[in-house]
Amino acid sequence: MHTHLSFHTEKSIMRDVIRACGFALLAVGVASCDTKVTNPGPVQDVFLEDRNAASAMVNGSGRALSGGINFISYTGAAITREIHPAGSTGSFGITNRWQGGELNVDDGDLDVHWEQSSRARWIAEETVRRLIAAEPPPAGSVQTLAQYNTLLMQAHVYAGYANRVMGENMCEAVIDGGAIQPNSVYFTRAEAAFTAALAVTGGTPATVAILTPAARAGRAAARVFLGDWTNAVTDATAIPIAFVYNLPYFNLGEDAQRNRIAYASANTPYRAHTQWSTWYRDYITATPDPRVPMNLTSTLKGDAAIDCCGLVAFLPQLKHATSASPIRLASGREMLLIRAEDRLRQAVPDVVGAMALINQVRTNAGTATVTATTSTEAWRLLKRERGVELWLEARRLGDFRRWAAASTPGALDPLESVSASPTTGSHLSRQDLCFPVSRSERETNPNLDG
Repeated sequence: MHTHLSFHTEKSIMRDVIRACGFALLAVGVASCDTKVTNPGPVQDVFLEDRNAASAMVNGSGRALSGGINFISYTGAAITREIHPAGSTGSFGITNRWQGGELNVDDGDLDVHWEQSSRARWIAEETVRRLIAAEPPPAGSVQTLAQYNTLLMQAHVYAGYANRVMGENMCEAVIDGGAIQPNSVYFTRAEAAFTAALAVTGGTPATVAILTPAARAGRAAARVFLGDWTNAVTDATAIPIAFVYNLPYFNLGEDAQRNRIAYASANTPYRAHTQWSTWYRDYITATPDPRVPMNLTSTLKGDAAIDCCGLVAFLPQLKHATSASPIRLASGREMLLIRAEDRLRQAVPDVVGAMALINQVRTNAGTATVTATTSTEAWRLLKRERGVELWLEARRLGDFRRWAAASTPGALDPLESVSASPTTGSHLSRQDLCFPVSRSERETNPNLDG
């Protein structure tokens, strides 16, 4: 596996060189920069034990995380009907099986989702291991102690989010070629990674000021799934409402770096998904809300016929407006919704308190407040609000799964649930709420039954 990391790191270094040169050209205008790179072959593992390679490894961890979220956020959004299929089933499309809501273990098209997200988890955790093994730099080193601590903290944060993403979206856990374990293993690892990030001291103040709430917000979300609501609320309460932590994407002509949701609905070259026949379209038509922007005036059709309905209206989402649009990992508004949900979970639900928190989110987002007089109605609005707030961020599958497991009140919208008929409503014939351990993992891992 070291060869795999070495190759990824080499590509990260190449990208860093190219970007740095591009920034230099923009800054001085007349500077020149040779971006030609000769591939020396696999990087020897020993070189990655050098703390001076830490920046490239940490950057590689971030890029790997974006790659995993790229696939999970898109396909997961089709299953939860945050988007509706509108055409192509091949490159940047939604396969016929996913169109119907199926995420089956025998589906080789799902391999990339497992592989990319598992790779992100492994690279981030391996980066942490190597940084710790390299130890802090002695006085007089090229890398300062503050730089080392900042990179270590960032690596822990990436490891935490990589595990949180897998926990919210994968059915089961497999760690480094081991046996199948419960899905909760990912959340336990996420919590530990975020806690380790918060324990790092002496980093660059400006970066620490971002990574500290990022770690606490990530840990709050992981603790929700672990059922540790007391500590989840403690973490959530510490995050200011204005806080946002994004994962960047880049429009550099590489599929691996583009925002996949944006590229698949950019009209050129793809019209693969739409907001037609989604409750998000109905919601934004009735309630102006800047969090769910979409084009409702397009007269185009999707780029191919789909199983349920033939050619459908192409009404693209605009939240991820370009291939360089970031995907949010955490926010202060999400933390308020964690606190609101905790109020509704009490033996005597605090409807007034929960609705006050939900409306704090809505006011901050610039949309109208809502009311509820019963806990069932408050639960319905809480579920809707998380759908709006976390739209297209690879979060909805996990919410659906944990709400179903807890038998919480408050119905989901019919357009995000299985239809009574495959030709009406959501056009979902089933709704698998997690990605399986991939077929490729089962075929190559000797600790699995195949």
